[in-house]
Amino acid sequence: MRNLFSKRRYGPIGLDIGAEGIRMLQLDRSGGRSSLAAAARWHWPEGASADDPAERHRLAGEAVRKLLRDGGFHGREVISCLRVADMSVKNVRLPHMPDRELASAVQWECQERFGFAVSPDRVHYIRAGEVRQGNETRDEVLLMAVPEQAVQEHLDLLSAMHVRPVHIDSEPTALFRAYRRFLRRAADESSVTVIVDVGLASTKVIVAGGQTIVLVKCVDVAGQTLNESVAKELNLSYGEARHLRRTAFAGKSFQTDPKPSSFSDKVEWSVFDAVRGHAEALTREIALCLRYCSVTFRGLRPARITLTGGEAYDLALVKLLGDGLDCECAVGEPLRGIELGEADLGSDRRGVLTEWSVATGLALRGAPPRRRIGKADDERSRIPA
Repeated sequence: MRNLFSKRRYGPIGLDIGAEGIRMLQLDRSGGRSSLAAAARWHWPEGASADDPAERHRLAGEAVRKLLRDGGFHGREVISCLRVADMSVKNVRLPHMPDRELASAVQWECQERFGFAVSPDRVHYIRAGEVRQGNETRDEVLLMAVPEQAVQEHLDLLSAMHVRPVHIDSEPTALFRAYRRFLRRAADESSVTVIVDVGLASTKVIVAGGQTIVLVKCVDVAGQTLNESVAKELNLSYGEARHLRRTAFAGKSFQTDPKPSSFSDKVEWSVFDAVRGHAEALTREIALCLRYCSVTFRGLRPARITLTGGEAYDLALVKLLGDGLDCECAVGEPLRGIELGEADLGSDRRGVLTEWSVATGLALRGAPPRRRIGKADDERSRIPA
């Protein structure tokens, strides 16, 4: 793969276009260390309908052109991604074969399993690992394919932004890349990473063994579902409910285990109860993913689950998921180890900034790999998630 950082100081801009808004992030690799050259974000205005792509293209185009002009970015080259919701993802089992034969077999499998025509440049596949099927050993292969229409709509949106795309990634690989850089010990080659990205419109579950993604799942339970539940239970508007979820547990540490008995007032209790049912439904979906991986890959179990996305700040959700899965849940820090400088990351620059995970993973594409470290190095370099 061409190293996008090899001959210049600044890499392409990581462009994350999500249901909540747009985030842009660019890295400076001078001096052998990563630092933020620029970052900017923009939220969809209230009332911007997802059913009117022309209007959303216009709004997004105007917003990104302004961010490029005023945000201190270098150049207009971007790396963006297609969302999991726009893709078809399946795990299949195929006989073990050389890479060239596997590429042909994958193309045939895609034509059989997906309800749309799949050209070779619209599909990505990953050898997830060897599995036993009866008396045979086969390869588990993760397929990710996207319809031509979704690609064209994305390209039209980038055109409206007046940017130059150098690569279109997939959301799962961008998310994993943001945290894969912490897997630097020899022991991490056999570690299990589980990333649960809780966004506004959907939740993405990514499971990886060592450096390889083995499962991707998209779940409908997400921030919008939780906001609507709080609004209904407490008789609030959607906007009021969303604000309440973001502020109800303000000041409580993400590194502690919040317990209902420690909730200080009725508001915290009310929010906890309002999200409980949906959090339990999300827990069941994640548990199914973990059970599949454990059975398929013989004991593939995580020691920790990393929560990312704009909704990962909800401590009620963190608590309920941790209890339901009987596993530690920690909020991810995608920008850990990167000097932040004066970049515009939002109001809580001292927080974990987990909503920047996708943009960080996109900006890191092509960056030189970090060196392996020994046992004596800082334990915080690991992410045994």
